[in-house]
Amino acid sequence: MDSNTTPFVVQRALALAADGRDGNAELLFQQVLSVEPANVEAICGLASIRTASGAHRDAEQLLAHGLARAPQDERLYAAVADMRAVTRRKVSLPRRALRRFGQPVLEAAAQRPRIWKYRALSTCTNVSGTPRILQPVLFVGPGEVVLGTAVQFGWKRSPLYYTGYCHIEAAAPHSRIELGDRVEFNNNAMLKSEGAGITVGQDGLFGAHVEIFDSDFHELTPANRRGGRAQMGPVEIGENVFVGMSVKILKGVTIGADSVIGAGSVVTRSIPAGVIAAGNPARVVREL
Repeated sequence: MDSNTTPFVVQRALALAADGRDGNAELLFQQVLSVEPANVEAICGLASIRTASGAHRDAEQLLAHGLARAPQDERLYAAVADMRAVTRRKVSLPRRALRRFGQPVLEAAAQRPRIWKYRALSTCTNVSGTPRILQPVLFVGPGEVVLGTAVQFGWKRSPLYYTGYCHIEAAAPHSRIELGDRVEFNNNAMLKSEGAGITVGQDGLFGAHVEIFDSDFHELTPANRRGGRAQMGPVEIGENVFVGMSVKILKGVTIGADSVIGAGSVVTRSIPAGVIAAGNPARVVREL
């Protein structure tokens, strides 16, 4: 095992844990931590198993180790809250994490089981990268999803944070969805590729309820709408693009670097770099 394969091993371990196969999941989590000692998902998963088995001291040490390395990671605070709820045990925290734990942890504790559930329900096995998942994400389809460094899904101060989820679907074996470094999607994002491909450059910022498609999914001719040949086209979004809330980006669209797409827009044609575009269909409003 190496750092390239650990995300797949973590995903498999989480699925085993959700299925009640704690022993197998524990072995996989331990393998991940032997390669990446600071892997937060593996730390939380293993701590949860240790707590359930009564090994509270081991769980406490794991969480304290994780918080010493990543004192700002909310997943660790959710795991601490879970342990406190189950054991009524006061978990010893690193000094630099004490102030952080003074904030409410109930929010993170409520969201964490939902994140695990959608992870267990995900069927896409070709997901690379370790995103920061604040809202549940469902990865489905036989295609490939490539996530850069520090990709984030969800934002807790936006609507439907606790009830919705993000849907990422590579629907065909040759489908590919690629998100660059530091791309952030707000709640309830939906990206679906049927094969042409969706690419988002680094530092992209996307509001809630954004939808991106590379296909019409059905032929538009009435006689062939249920079984005809849908039109497809790749979607390419440049670096540092800001997309507002409830925007729809359709097949064959290119959006140039640094551009802004106004809230509620439907992007049916390509938008150049360095402009503000808005409307249905979206048109350039002015240059930046």
